[in-house]
Amino acid sequence: MKLFKKKEFTLEMGFSRKEFISLLNNQNKLIYKRDENTITFTLAGQNARITLGQEGTRRVASARLPMLIVNFDFSDMADLEQEQFMGVFLLKFHRGGG
Repeated sequence: MKLFKKKEFTLEMGFSRKEFISLLNNQNKLIYKRDENTITFTLAGQNARITLGQEGTRRVASARLPMLIVNFDFSDMADLEQEQFMGVFLLKFHRGGG
Protein backbone atom coordinates (compact mmCIF):
# COMPACT_ATOMS: atom_id res chain seq x y z
CA MET A 1 0.00 0.00 0.00
CA LYS A 2 3.00 2.35 -0.34
CA LEU A 3 1.44 4.04 -3.37
CA PHE A 4 -1.47 5.18 -1.24
CA LYS A 5 0.85 6.97 1.19
CA LYS A 6 1.66 9.62 -1.42
CA LYS A 7 -0.44 12.77 -1.16
CA GLU A 8 -1.17 12.79 -4.91
CA PHE A 9 -1.40 9.79 -7.25
CA THR A 10 -3.38 8.40 -10.17
CA LEU A 11 -5.07 5.03 -10.64
CA GLU A 12 -6.50 3.41 -13.75
CA MET A 13 -9.75 1.86 -12.59
CA GLY A 14 -11.81 -0.75 -14.45
CA PHE A 15 -14.99 1.29 -14.70
CA SER A 16 -16.77 3.53 -17.11
CA ARG A 17 -17.57 6.99 -15.72
CA LYS A 18 -21.25 5.97 -15.52
CA GLU A 19 -20.39 2.82 -13.49
CA PHE A 20 -18.14 4.78 -11.14
CA ILE A 21 -20.82 7.41 -10.47
CA SER A 22 -23.40 4.69 -9.92
CA LEU A 23 -21.18 2.97 -7.32
CA LEU A 24 -20.49 6.34 -5.70
CA ASN A 25 -24.19 7.13 -5.40
CA ASN A 26 -25.05 3.65 -4.05
CA GLN A 27 -22.34 3.39 -1.38
CA ASN A 28 -23.25 4.59 2.11
CA LYS A 29 -19.92 4.84 3.97
CA LEU A 30 -18.15 7.84 2.44
CA ILE A 31 -19.50 11.39 2.77
CA TYR A 32 -18.99 13.37 -0.43
CA LYS A 33 -19.98 16.31 -2.59
CA ARG A 34 -19.75 16.07 -6.36
CA ASP A 35 -19.22 18.87 -8.86
CA GLU A 36 -19.07 17.32 -12.35
CA ASN A 37 -15.79 15.34 -12.40
CA THR A 38 -14.49 16.52 -9.01
CA ILE A 39 -15.58 14.64 -5.90
CA THR A 40 -14.66 15.93 -2.45
CA PHE A 41 -14.86 13.39 0.35
CA THR A 42 -14.87 14.37 4.03
CA LEU A 43 -13.49 12.13 6.75
CA ALA A 44 -12.95 13.36 10.33
CA GLY A 45 -13.31 16.96 9.17
CA GLN A 46 -10.58 16.57 6.53
CA ASN A 47 -10.95 16.56 2.75
CA ALA A 48 -9.78 14.25 -0.01
CA ARG A 49 -10.32 15.24 -3.63
CA ILE A 50 -10.79 12.83 -6.48
CA THR A 51 -10.92 13.99 -10.08
CA LEU A 52 -12.33 11.70 -12.74
CA GLY A 53 -10.14 11.90 -15.81
CA GLN A 54 -10.19 10.44 -19.25
CA GLU A 55 -12.31 7.38 -20.00
CA GLY A 56 -10.92 4.69 -22.27
CA THR A 57 -10.79 1.02 -23.07
CA ARG A 58 -8.26 -1.61 -22.11
CA ARG A 59 -7.84 -4.64 -24.36
CA VAL A 60 -7.15 -8.04 -22.81
CA ALA A 61 -6.94 -10.70 -25.52
CA SER A 62 -10.19 -10.24 -27.46
CA ALA A 63 -12.02 -8.55 -24.56
CA ARG A 64 -12.44 -4.79 -24.29
CA LEU A 65 -12.75 -3.48 -20.74
CA PRO A 66 -13.64 0.03 -19.58
CA MET A 67 -10.95 2.12 -17.96
CA LEU A 68 -11.22 5.40 -16.06
CA ILE A 69 -8.32 7.57 -14.94
CA VAL A 70 -8.89 8.64 -11.31
CA ASN A 71 -6.65 11.29 -9.72
CA PHE A 72 -6.38 11.41 -5.92
CA ASP A 73 -5.33 14.47 -3.90
CA PHE A 74 -4.86 14.05 -0.14
CA SER A 75 -2.97 17.29 0.47
CA ASP A 76 -5.69 18.40 2.95
CA MET A 77 -5.79 15.09 4.85
CA ALA A 78 -3.51 13.62 7.53
CA ASP A 79 -1.82 10.27 6.92
CA LEU A 80 -4.01 8.26 9.31
CA GLU A 81 -7.26 9.54 7.78
CA GLN A 82 -5.85 8.99 4.29
CA GLU A 83 -5.12 5.35 5.13
CA GLN A 84 -8.61 4.90 6.60
CA PHE A 85 -10.21 6.56 3.58
CA MET A 86 -8.33 4.37 1.09
CA GLY A 87 -9.33 1.23 3.00
CA VAL A 88 -13.02 2.11 2.69
CA PHE A 89 -12.68 3.46 -0.87
CA LEU A 90 -10.98 0.32 -2.16
CA LEU A 91 -13.55 -1.88 -0.44
CA LYS A 92 -16.48 0.04 -1.99
CA PHE A 93 -14.92 0.36 -5.47
CA HIS A 94 -13.28 -3.07 -5.74
CA ARG A 95 -13.87 -5.11 -8.87
CA GLY A 96 -13.85 -8.77 -7.95
CA GLY A 97 -12.77 -11.74 -9.98
CA GLY A 98 -13.46 -15.42 -9.63
